Amino acid sequence: EREVHQQELADLRSELQNAKIKHERNVQELMKLLKQEKDDAEAQIRILKMELVEEKNIVKTQCRQLEKIKIEYNKLTEELTQNEEENIKLRRKCEFVKQELEKKDKQISNEEDHLRRMDEARLQFKDQLCHLEMEQESILTMIGSEIDAACEIFSRDYMEKFKVILS
Repeated sequence: EREVHQQELADLRSELQNAKIKHERNVQELMKLLKQEKDDAEAQIRILKMELVEEKNIVKTQCRQLEKIKIEYNKLTEELTQNEEENIKLRRKCEFVKQELEKKDKQISNEEDHLRRMDEARLQFKDQLCHLEMEQESILTMIGSEIDAACEIFSRDYMEKFKVILS
């Protein structure tokens, strides 16, 4: 019985030794796999850090471009305000010209022999008024179309750049 137990004990020790060797191999393989995964993860982290730096640079560039667009927008708004002020001045001038015409009409009605000359002057003033109104309308139309075109250009570029930032 003793020999049988010793034989079983030897077999168990051998089996234990084999299990330890197998366990050690498994541990080493796992260590290799963990090291490989760690190296892969570190490489991925480096790549992501580089991409983050690139994206930050892109965002900075786009912020600068956005600031330029805002500045240009403010300039155009200021220009529009100035044009509107000029428009108000032109309207006042038109009102003044209308008042002048009215005064001339009163003078013409008082004097019959000056009627023809005054009538001609009135027609000339009306022509000038129409011309000024047409000129005013064309100037306003031109300014409006230029501002619309500029805003459309800026808004188109801004949306494309903004989509890049959001993505």
